[in-house]
Amino acid sequence: MNILRDARVETFIQPVLLSLLAFTLGYQYRSYSLAPSVPSQPRPLHITDPSRRASSSSSSSEIVDGTDTDSDAEDESAALTSDIASLKANLTEEVKLVLVVNDSLKMAKGKIAAQAGHATLACAMMVKEVNPKVCLIHHRSRLHQPRAHRPCGDKKLFRRWQQKGQPKIALRCADTEELEALAAQARSRNLCARTIQDAGRTQVAPGSRTILGIGPGPAKLINQVTGKLRLL
Repeated sequence: MNILRDARVETFIQPVLLSLLAFTLGYQYRSYSLAPSVPSQPRPLHITDPSRRASSSSSSSEIVDGTDTDSDAEDESAALTSDIASLKANLTEEVKLVLVVNDSLKMAKGKIAAQAGHATLACAMMVKEVNPKVCLIHHRSRLHQPRAHRPCGDKKLFRRWQQKGQPKIALRCADTEELEALAAQARSRNLCARTIQDAGRTQVAPGSRTILGIGPGPAKLINQVTGKLRLL
């Protein structure tokens, strides 16, 4: 009898416990699903001030390079002492520009590139302005008189050099003394010779003669000055 009574009680209690468990789980789920949702807070954006970003980028990656303005004017006057206007090249003759680097300054590659740009521009612009092509014209009123000459808009050496791809050769010399001697030799042959003096903002002292540009001019004539120099 006891065994039957215990079995009946156990049979009665199990469904009750299961019902209570199901009710409890259902109630908790309903409370969770009906609770108001709280939107997640957006992560703050860290916006850098554009002016600070620009200044930081400029200071870390940009190196300002320049030439000494007063020295440029003096060098231009010295270059004009040679008769660049009279310089000629045959139609089949090679025209080139030579850049001679002052090896004693031990400049970095980027510095050399910047100084070479200064020298190339200085030489090219001077030859373009000073060495115009000469045209022959007749006087309309007096045909019996000799022909007169006038400069044309077409530039002789500069245009030849430009049409041939602007050939440039980079060489090196031992020191400033040799650089100045080469400039004097080039000017004695009526070649355009420009020595670049640095403003001293980076790497070298102010007024340092960094590069000599010779040309554009006839290659054979330039070789008389720079033929023994080593390539950079």
